[in-house]
Amino acid sequence: MKTLIQWIMGQIDGKSYRAGKASGYHHPKVDNMLLQQLGGRENLITQAKAIEKDPALGGKVTFDWWKMGSEIKAIHFAVDVMPELCKKEGVEDPRIRQLRYIEILQGWKKRAEQTWLEEYYDEQIRRLAEGNLTQTAQGNLEDGHLYRCLDAILRLEEPVEKPIFSARLFRDVTVRGKNGERITPSKIFRSVYETKVLGILTRSPAYAEGMSGDEVLEAHGILTYAQTLEWKGSLVYQLNTGEEIDTSGNRYGTIINAQTLDHGLPKRLPGIKKIFTIENKANYEKQKFREGELYIYCHGFFSPKEVRFLKKITEVAKEGTRYCHWGDLDYGGIRIFQFNKKHVFPELVPYKMGRDDYEAALDAGAGVELEEYKREKCEKMDAGELEELQACILEYGLEIEQELLV
Repeated sequence: MKTLIQWIMGQIDGKSYRAGKASGYHHPKVDNMLLQQLGGRENLITQAKAIEKDPALGGKVTFDWWKMGSEIKAIHFAVDVMPELCKKEGVEDPRIRQLRYIEILQGWKKRAEQTWLEEYYDEQIRRLAEGNLTQTAQGNLEDGHLYRCLDAILRLEEPVEKPIFSARLFRDVTVRGKNGERITPSKIFRSVYETKVLGILTRSPAYAEGMSGDEVLEAHGILTYAQTLEWKGSLVYQLNTGEEIDTSGNRYGTIINAQTLDHGLPKRLPGIKKIFTIENKANYEKQKFREGELYIYCHGFFSPKEVRFLKKITEVAKEGTRYCHWGDLDYGGIRIFQFNKKHVFPELVPYKMGRDDYEAALDAGAGVELEEYKREKCEKMDAGELEELQACILEYGLEIEQELLV
């Protein structure tokens, strides 16, 4: 149940009022819906008489009385009565609140100057200036934790695991779950803010279409699992201690962890003439070792640490080395190829990703129906060297599940 003052405030509060553009009068009629909200006609009459006697409101809120003062036909009030109503209820004026929220975002924007995030804040400030406000936005602006997450990501000096990122950021914060239980600081980011942050990070230049949530976070320095890089073939890397590790004899594959990626870089590629990046784990595992070839498992989009390590390969590889990418025959496979070519190996070319390969895979029964949202994205994308594969996917309406081909 609402009080009459609360109901009047609800009639005034809206996009125009919050934007500072509202003026004039309201003349709502009293109907059954209003009576239900106020708890009946008697409650309305009692509150209306109290308002008329109130020196702050009398004359600004008036009523059409009839039937000897036992009923009210309509209520009349000006928009500019809102500040007085807010004082009576002991709440913040929605217009003042909107200006306060704009000031909060301007503060976060200042911290994000000269970064991609500045444009996001400009957009949010514009929406607030137009009077827009959702319950979700209001909650984020009041506690500020979403913007703390974004600011912290912007200022990461080195990659950090998700639980550690969360524990550091929310060390002194109490957040409760739906059932009132306290969420431990190390889980607050994952439980409450991760989805919201991911929606904003898609605006970042580090984002590539088709990235999973984990890959988006990794691209911005938040590790979601123990990060590793895998390859098969002759690669010598050097640690910052000066020590060199030769993986030539490890025919079945080498795996290095996040610390090694931090402190090591490729030094030599003994006898390597051809380098493959392989997206699909099953294909990578089944790939037999061959002299002169290096096979790198790319799992999807390489993380910043992996990109740093792998880019060094082009500096130590011999002239004439070929770079090939073997990816899934789907929308995601096209995006991953483009990412690797742009960020890792500029001379990368597709391998087994043409029309003949696609149609042979269909004959083997490896087709999976193309979802409509992917079709729309696939139609709009510039597939470049994989234009033929793009045409096949759209023509047949199927993507290839590589696991079925192993």
